[in-house]
Amino acid sequence: MHWGIDIGGTTTILGYLKPGGFKKAATLRTDPLSGPDSLLRKISKKINEADRAPCSAGAGIAGLVNRSKGLLVSSPNLPGWKDYLIREKLSDILNCPVVIDNDCNVFAIQAIESSSIPDSGLWLMITLGTGIGGTIIHEGSILYGSGYAGEFGHMTVEATGKNCLCGSKGCWERYAASEALSDYYRKHSCNSIHYSPKEIARLASTKQDAALSAFEEFGTWLGIGLANLYHCFSPDGVFLAGGLMGASEFFLRSAESEFHRRCPFVWNVNVLPSSSDAGAEGAAIMGRNRTG
Repeated sequence: MHWGIDIGGTTTILGYLKPGGFKKAATLRTDPLSGPDSLLRKISKKINEADRAPCSAGAGIAGLVNRSKGLLVSSPNLPGWKDYLIREKLSDILNCPVVIDNDCNVFAIQAIESSSIPDSGLWLMITLGTGIGGTIIHEGSILYGSGYAGEFGHMTVEATGKNCLCGSKGCWERYAASEALSDYYRKHSCNSIHYSPKEIARLASTKQDAALSAFEEFGTWLGIGLANLYHCFSPDGVFLAGGLMGASEFFLRSAESEFHRRCPFVWNVNVLPSSSDAGAEGAAIMGRNRTG
């Protein structure tokens, strides 16, 4: 079987391609502080329980990935996972060819394969979750530049702003990702308790003022980043995906308003169908396609 692995900052999803589609096999807690070796052992155990001779494995990882070397260079959301030869280690454990890429790119591979993203024109895909991921798609293919194109989350939106785990300041994902939304809610509610985005969305659905204000502030920062990207790429449009998009009704309006305040381009921002399995499916497709 061709396996796909989606390693996120908090959750790792495994699955495989089968006739007729993709089957999710397991959801694991990433537990970054336990280190990559610990996670790979859990991944290989789950895969080998179901398949003693996998044909291939693809892995999407939240971070800066050197695809040619099979190396996770660094990941702000996986502290301590630096210069890690994940392709080699995973291939040794599973005894099969392994391909790796950034997690947003493998998500995009699934969207391209399923025709959710057009195969003509220039499009940007952005994932909103623990961090912000990005992919540039031209004529149905991913553009990598010198190897790392699409790190939109670390575009500076506030020159002297919040410190980021990447070592810079004012990165977009410090203002328009999950932790930022929780920070806005604490501020607007004057409550020091940490609320998850899902809990804040539930409160927003009841018209609670603090939750609605938190989403509005979140949307403003999202709109700032989107305006920057439109100025840089002038794309045919943008596709948004990721864990926060289930609450898009609460922040897209303020994002569009801020976007129009900052740039003259036509707003063409679309929400991809929600699927927690899409990253793992894209990774499986990538592994199958690149290993034959």
